[in-house]
Amino acid sequence: MKKNYDLWSSLTFKTLSYRKNFNFTVEDDNFITELEGTVTKVGIGSGKPPFFVGEYNYSIWNFGLANLFDVDLLDVLENYTYEDSYIELFDMVKENKFSFEEIDRLVVLHNFILHPDYRKKGITEEFIEALYREHFVGGNNHIVALVKPIQNNTVYFENYISNRVVRIRHTVYDDGPYEEMSSFKYFGIGELENKTDIEKNHYQLYALAARCGFRRMGESNLFYFTPQKIQDRLEDKRLEFPETLLT
Repeated sequence: MKKNYDLWSSLTFKTLSYRKNFNFTVEDDNFITELEGTVTKVGIGSGKPPFFVGEYNYSIWNFGLANLFDVDLLDVLENYTYEDSYIELFDMVKENKFSFEEIDRLVVLHNFILHPDYRKKGITEEFIEALYREHFVGGNNHIVALVKPIQNNTVYFENYISNRVVRIRHTVYDDGPYEEMSSFKYFGIGELENKTDIEKNHYQLYALAARCGFRRMGESNLFYFTPQKIQDRLEDKRLEFPETLLT
């Protein structure tokens, strides 16, 4: 893949965390932090407004804290059936294909979507690197991702076909002119939905996951992160830009 350093260096990942000190929907769900974020291309000094490139959703399960209070998060997971990722993760654990033992934190990536003009440009790899930097290093932390076409990812597909809109700015000023477009149209989900070759759709996403260092968990749509490819990516950057990165 072409190294799009000019593009990658202009990206920011802005993440909003929803932490709870009390239970919210089910008992002991205060050990789970929900996060959502945006990928933005910034043009500092260019006079152009930021461009909304994509968005993502993931959660962090704090096993280290739960274990201090003898809380079994598998019981919580069993009640978290509203996410495709949680349903498949619960099945993996019950079938002894994945274990929660000796985990400090588990990151579960539910959704990642990009504007059509920014697909196949290495942005997914950049995002996984950001997750690695923020959540993987330090402690016994793990990352799993649901790798599934958006049209088959029930909760998020329904979210995109709702009346949700994207605000497109035309100036660098927050109060400047803008237009609104449905998120369904903005992310080209109609075009993705028309791709009816299910096997090909999955294969393409599985190949992308493999390039990011993920390996498939059994026959599920969950993939488990292994760090070597992202570490190699960081090393390449360190050699390419020794004066600005990882010094």
